[in-house]
Amino acid sequence: MTKKRMVLFLMMAFINFLLTPVIASSECHNLKGCEKKFCEIEKQLTIAQEIGNKDKEKGLKKSLKNAKKYCNNEDLKDSLLEKIEETNNDIIDYESDLKEAKQYEKTEKIHKYQEKIEEEKEKIKHLKDELSTYK
Repeated sequence: MTKKRMVLFLMMAFINFLLTPVIASSECHNLKGCEKKFCEIEKQLTIAQEIGNKDKEKGLKKSLKNAKKYCNNEDLKDSLLEKIEETNNDIIDYESDLKEAKQYEKTEKIHKYQEKIEEEKEKIKHLKDELSTYK
């Protein structure tokens, strides 16, 4: 194999490695609750097996076994509600930090906290979207 072909092969393998989790995630997108969780773990397990990562494979098998044994949609819903509350608390903290940064005219920190607040609001949006699938 020529050097050029080897480089091309390695680039394609790397791109496939990067895209596989995205594809796996999209396959599970239409599922809900525990079924979605099982699907996502199974897809990660398949990837670990394909790349020969025995440690990750072992851990994912254990995770899947535990998920199938203990998962229930009500607990997943409660977990989402808890994450939303924690994220709201983070926003409150960032808003306080932002107010202080504005008081002392610290431009970099103002920008930093504004970004953090927007990121957290986006996170809440995604969590609420996921939560809406449980109703």
